Amino acid sequence: MTDSSAETTTDSADIQTELDRDIGLVGAVALGVGTMIAAGIFVLSGLAVSNVGAAAIVSFLAAALVASFTAFAYAEFAAIYPESGGGYMYVANVFDTDLTYIVGWSMILGYPASAAFYLASFSDWFYRFIYPALSIPQAIPYWIAGLVVLALLVGVNLKGTEETGLFQIVVTGLKVALIILFLYGGLQGFDASVVTSSMTENLNDLRQLGLTTALVFITFFGFEAIATNAEEIEKPSENIPRAIFISMGFVTVIYALVVVVIVLAVNNGEFLEFLAQQAGLSGSEAAKNFVAQNGEISMGRAAQYYLGDFGFYVIIVGALFSMLSAANATILAGSRVKLAMARRNHLPEQFEDLHPSLNTPYKSVLLTGGLITFYMLVFTVLLGTPPGAEEGATMGVNNFLSSLGLGLHVPHVFHLGLHAVTHFADFMLLGGLIFVNLALIQSRRKRPNIDRGFTVPFVPWVPIIAVVANLVLLVNVEPKAFVVGLLAQVIGVGFWFAWKSTDPEETQFERETPTVVTEREPSDGREYQLAVPIANPEHVEQMMQTAIDIAEDRDGELLVLSAALVPEQTPISESYRSVDDEREVLRKAMSYAEDSDVPVNGIVRIGHRASDAILHTVEQHDCDAVLIGWRGRGSHRREVVLGSTVDRVVKESPCDVLVEKIGSQSADTDSVLVPTAGGPHAELASKAARAVAHAEDATVEVAHVVSPLASESERESAREIVAETAALIDDVSVTQSLLEGENVADTIVERTDDHDLTVIGATRESELQQLVFGALPETVGQRADSTIIMTKRHLDITSRLAQWLP
Repeated sequence: MTDSSAETTTDSADIQTELDRDIGLVGAVALGVGTMIAAGIFVLSGLAVSNVGAAAIVSFLAAALVASFTAFAYAEFAAIYPESGGGYMYVANVFDTDLTYIVGWSMILGYPASAAFYLASFSDWFYRFIYPALSIPQAIPYWIAGLVVLALLVGVNLKGTEETGLFQIVVTGLKVALIILFLYGGLQGFDASVVTSSMTENLNDLRQLGLTTALVFITFFGFEAIATNAEEIEKPSENIPRAIFISMGFVTVIYALVVVVIVLAVNNGEFLEFLAQQAGLSGSEAAKNFVAQNGEISMGRAAQYYLGDFGFYVIIVGALFSMLSAANATILAGSRVKLAMARRNHLPEQFEDLHPSLNTPYKSVLLTGGLITFYMLVFTVLLGTPPGAEEGATMGVNNFLSSLGLGLHVPHVFHLGLHAVTHFADFMLLGGLIFVNLALIQSRRKRPNIDRGFTVPFVPWVPIIAVVANLVLLVNVEPKAFVVGLLAQVIGVGFWFAWKSTDPEETQFERETPTVVTEREPSDGREYQLAVPIANPEHVEQMMQTAIDIAEDRDGELLVLSAALVPEQTPISESYRSVDDEREVLRKAMSYAEDSDVPVNGIVRIGHRASDAILHTVEQHDCDAVLIGWRGRGSHRREVVLGSTVDRVVKESPCDVLVEKIGSQSADTDSVLVPTAGGPHAELASKAARAVAHAEDATVEVAHVVSPLASESERESAREIVAETAALIDDVSVTQSLLEGENVADTIVERTDDHDLTVIGATRESELQQLVFGALPETVGQRADSTIIMTKRHLDITSRLAQWLP
């Protein structure tokens, strides 16, 4: 055998795809509070009060309760999977299917929509309150401020998470102090009768309560921002659950108090007169109508009334920074979802790239910024109306078309605005949360004994309640936003199929399970190639001997595979650390072929699942067969027969499959038993038996089991089957036998004691009647003490229906 050379196919830049953990508990709480106390408290609290008065407290509490049920699931998952990606990553880790792409798609659209709401609110307040204060010309479009801030935030996120986390802590601390100042001023004139009266008047309007609860739900989504950045949070199993519940509990109390203050203000005659003067309105009645139509600035005007002009501008500046920090946290979380999707091959690989010097997922950040810009322009500029415009005012797109002198007009039915982008964000995010709760139930069933760090009580009831609650909010989303959300999902499915149709299968394999080491030996163009995955070092010699015997018989070559595996929650890049160990396993296996004439190539692949590494190798290298080892024990799980890896390889390999269980006694192979019932799988078994027997100078017994009560015609048919199989085994000594027994499996297992090796083909039942090889080979494999090889011919059946029918 010639000297082999190691080849690394992934450069060092790709190996360093890890994000430093530099966000502590305080930073994690700041992420949550910073996202929840933002445009939600300064804008949505006023909108909620204009919708349902003091009953807005009920809407906020209901939204918080619904969010809390799902936050339980996030707390448990974040402790198990401390990896960036949040809800998408949890669902993807539990459900091994590409359908989880839809969850990721919902998240990568929902996060930017949330940020667009925050920045559109920023533009609104900046235009109404800062333009006049700084004498900024009204001719400068109101949305310019939001886009400028967006560019700054994208730059901050490109810089890195350490700067982002510190920035988040400082800004969050400042705005909490400002809100406490606002509450101090507003609660001085607390009147319980005003609050209870407003509550009573609105509690019966269930439809408005439902719409308002759906509207304000976005304010409590900060818990997702915490979990999504799990990969960068210190001690995630401890800090993430703590941060989630600390931030949610604190924010819920703050929101209830803010609603009380706003209710007190809008029901105060003196405040209404003050507002009429400030806004140039005719009187208190006009002020009431103004509040109803401009609820998003109610808190700002209330602050001006309670705290005076100085306090007013302090609150305004605090509100603007609050919206800014929420948008920042959302951009951070949204970019990490894209990074996680790229790692899972659910987005193009470019979005997994980290900046060579900043070590940030800069392409994901830029895409998030682009989506936010799109939402702001479409929802609030083109299909929205300027701040303070009367209801039914001309949309921005129509003003633009008129300025061009075109006779086109977009009907007002397409009007969206701030409400719509908020509801759209809720629609996309709620859909993802439903799947997260379903994933929690499946996780408990799939991995009941895993160390969870934090455990949700009363599963499955808590996640079931969460699913129902999220569905209730989902159907209460504004109809226009609901339709736009459905359209966005259709576009997502279309993008998936369009992208995958242009992504070569081999490229996909290398992204999911990269080849990091290749040991090559010159080949003389042999047509037959047998893949040999190596897992148990103790059985390497026996496995390689079997593989060499088969390859020599077919004048073929071997492809030896070793997989460097890491847990699902760990990035692929982590497994590069164990490549050297796998390289040694590979070289040891290949060394057994040094004295043979069989060319041997070897590769090390990395990934999360051994079955993926094996199947990708077999498909990518177009192998003719795969020989995989089996420990010889069944599984307590009903759907698993030989083990999840072996089962999947047997079922999905696009080639012949041989599964070898090493016997309890290691000895030379002097005799081989071939039980046969005819058919293509028995034919493969006979060829494998012939290869081993020829190489080891062993004898072969071909046998068929008949009932003691079998008729002569039945016995004759059995002899014909045995003879046909024996004819395939030439150049070795073969005997033909009819074995009598009431139970076929028992009879064959008993006969295996007389032989060193048994080779048995899969039974010919349909998939409705068998799980992997069929009941007979699996029973023999599990019960026999000697070495067993089970074979399954690849029949290239393209119709799934044909596989499921007898």
